[in-house]
Amino acid sequence: MKIIKAYEAGKKVTNIAQEEGLAHSTISAILKDKERIKEATKGSSGMTTSIIRKQKHLVHEMEKLLILWIEDQIQKRLPVSLFLIQNKARSIFSTLKERAGEECTETFTASRGWFMRFQLRFHYQKTHRLGKADREADRQFPDELDNVVAEGNYFAEQIFRVDETGLYWKRMPERTYIHREAQAMPGCKAFKDRVTLLLGGNVAGFKLTPFLILKSDHACMFENISNDTLPVYHRFDCKAWMTHVLFEDWFTNCFIPQVKEYCWQEGITFKILLLLDKAPGHPLHLDSLHPNIKVVYLPQNTTALSQPVGQGVISAFKAYYLHAVFAKALATVEDEKVTLSEFWKSYNILHCIENIVAAWQDINVKCMQGFWRKCLKCFPLLVNSSVGFDQNENVDEINKKILTLAKFLDLEVDAKEVKKWIAYAEGELSNEELIELKEELEAQKVVEEEVEKEKEKEKEEKEKEEKEKEEKEKVVEIQPKTFSLKRLAGVFSGVNKVLSELKRMDPDVERFSKVHWEMSEILKCYREIYEGKKKERNDKETKQRGVRKEVTPSPTPLPFLLPCPSTEVQRPEDPQPSTSYASRLALPENAENCEYFKGFISNFMYAGVPKDTVLKPPKLEEEAFEIRRVKIPLDIKQEIDGEANSPEYDI
Repeated sequence: MKIIKAYEAGKKVTNIAQEEGLAHSTISAILKDKERIKEATKGSSGMTTSIIRKQKHLVHEMEKLLILWIEDQIQKRLPVSLFLIQNKARSIFSTLKERAGEECTETFTASRGWFMRFQLRFHYQKTHRLGKADREADRQFPDELDNVVAEGNYFAEQIFRVDETGLYWKRMPERTYIHREAQAMPGCKAFKDRVTLLLGGNVAGFKLTPFLILKSDHACMFENISNDTLPVYHRFDCKAWMTHVLFEDWFTNCFIPQVKEYCWQEGITFKILLLLDKAPGHPLHLDSLHPNIKVVYLPQNTTALSQPVGQGVISAFKAYYLHAVFAKALATVEDEKVTLSEFWKSYNILHCIENIVAAWQDINVKCMQGFWRKCLKCFPLLVNSSVGFDQNENVDEINKKILTLAKFLDLEVDAKEVKKWIAYAEGELSNEELIELKEELEAQKVVEEEVEKEKEKEKEEKEKEEKEKEEKEKVVEIQPKTFSLKRLAGVFSGVNKVLSELKRMDPDVERFSKVHWEMSEILKCYREIYEGKKKERNDKETKQRGVRKEVTPSPTPLPFLLPCPSTEVQRPEDPQPSTSYASRLALPENAENCEYFKGFISNFMYAGVPKDTVLKPPKLEEEAFEIRRVKIPLDIKQEIDGEANSPEYDI
């Protein structure tokens, strides 16, 4: 109704289409049917509604496959335009319609209006056109690169270049019976299994360790294998595509450590210039990850003209890889007496890695240096050393060796088939491959969802256990703080041990006496609590018994502030620590509870006798007395013994 009212108000159809974001044909169809629309809106309730078009089944499935194809094209840096997308959409729809059978009556035209809605549904806002290379940018880039090299004063060993390529590692040339058998086997998709390889090196011809991106379902093969023992770096991705996360991981954990060690071995400064093209999987913030590495990106749309790691090296590598596979197959067939089919069935990703390493080692220095000629003017001795070296001729020589091995294996292969195999990984995915890829991704998504559910379940159970544990801890009542005879005696015993150790170590008697006195004063309040507790216990026991019995030794004696018994032989001239609050001529209150004091009540006792008649200051109190052995008269001893045994004498 909004469109109809705008048209009746005098707006043109083109302007309305631009404002509403719809195709001109859609606006025309609405205006053509405006009378019926007006009649239908007369009985409407006036609620705010949105009109959507129910997507047909085959079209919806086709769009899912189409978005996979577009992502794959972008990843491989192949052309993507509106015309190509429309043609691929029609092709995929035709394939799906053939599979659906004759009962399917859906139609699809891949109009411009459909493409605009497709962009909105999948958030694909623009097409990627590669078109013709920008020759002006390609002409200026070598001069710009030379300026960067001169400003940074880079050596040839410090200039690196990397690029990735796809490799169908278990795909044989199409005319071989091995390939036909693989196609005929139901559910066999191994010959379409793809890995992504990141290869590169520097101007001096040094080759970096290959970096492999494998599909996630290969992870089980590496469970019992240490990464340090593998001759390659590897990571996993569900589609085996290079992503920003994986490239940054390679840059930080693989590239930087390797080139740092290489510079140390060559005796040059760790300062690197890295050339990259602006591929979808290459981040643009690599400069900020390390201060000693500068990243220069090739101009857009100049890959075909100035790419250093060109198709020559990639083609040579793939040719060497196929040669290594055929050589290994021939050796296995001859040594282990197995058929070629049996060998190919047992060929796994670990064998693939061995052949990748062998193929990468076969790339010679001239081949590595040859692809710098188009973009690097400096270092002419190194760059031009490959003059006369033809990449195509090198690949042709390898292909001849492959054909020779193929004859020994009884494979019907010609040079054309070998070249097609080498170039296949750079081609676009077929409709059948897209359908299989979608099925694999959906199956993997189901597995990942189940794993996530298991993790969520475990997390919920763990949270439940922690919650129950917290509730149990809350139920436990907090015990109130209180004193006990046993724990107080333990504290006093510990303090007494500390003072005893200090006494043994401190040569300054005056300092130790001061510490001993201050400690006794600090803990005096706790001693009073101890004495009170002890008296309460004794009174309670007496009350329960009714008659006061002979006082038995307490199981928890008060060891603190008593003269510390020592296993050492004490001499009269040794300094003795001062007792605390008790008089030197008085017995400690708990004397009978300490073994040390059993010798005090005897015919002989130790007493403090002044050395001189002159009184000395309190600080020199220890020096004012000496220990002497004196005779106690028998009547005095009996009097002391009688007082000790009387009920009023509370020990």
